[in-house]
Amino acid sequence: MHIPFYFAAALSLANAIALYFILPESLRIKVVDHFPRQKNRFVEIIESLGEKEFGVINLVYFLLVTAFSIMTYAFVLYTAYRFGYDPEHNGYLFAYIGVIAIITQGFLFNRLVSKFGEPLLIAVGCLLMVVSLFAVPLVGPQSGGVAALLFGMAVLSIGNSLASPALTSLASKGANESDQGRTMGILQSGASLARVVGPVIGGVLLNNALNGMDDSTLLRTFWTASAIMFIAFLGAVYSLRLNRSINV
Repeated sequence: MHIPFYFAAALSLANAIALYFILPESLRIKVVDHFPRQKNRFVEIIESLGEKEFGVINLVYFLLVTAFSIMTYAFVLYTAYRFGYDPEHNGYLFAYIGVIAIITQGFLFNRLVSKFGEPLLIAVGCLLMVVSLFAVPLVGPQSGGVAALLFGMAVLSIGNSLASPALTSLASKGANESDQGRTMGILQSGASLARVVGPVIGGVLLNNALNGMDDSTLLRTFWTASAIMFIAFLGAVYSLRLNRSINV
């Protein structure tokens, strides 16, 4: 059990060393000459919701990460319950999701952004996640089998790989140079909060009255995540219309 944790720690150490020696400072000295007094981050998150464009982006990103966190919490329990998978099988599934994310973000994302723009990719990505989170808990050995599971997870991975970077890109483009750190800090702080909220929601929904898990608790857990993504999709559609009206 300790080996994966030590391996992750080694990767984190290598990442920290690389960041310290390789990553350049993005801000010029003149930009950082004056720092306004910082507010409490929770206050900044709440206040950001009042900003017309960034508020929508922040809310959609929070909802997306919340829904995805519910899925990651419940997924290994779902595959163990329905398919009898062990940690090795689930490792292969998450690697499969990761490969699809690499292909989508590394090779397709920039081309799609150039052609369609971030707001449309956000809306499409959210919609794909709505559909996949609704359909995946219906899959089992006798209802679609492994092929349906792989297809559903591919749709989920593509949706997340479109919407998530598009949201951060749009937030970055909407902020001026001196405000980049604050904007991305608020966005990622909201995402960190979502990673707390998601598993809490998932844990409550997945547990039944007998302190166990059954088909109905699986459905309500994934369908709650799907409903959260549907709200995010509505926000993404609003953001799309807002950007189009601004461009016009």
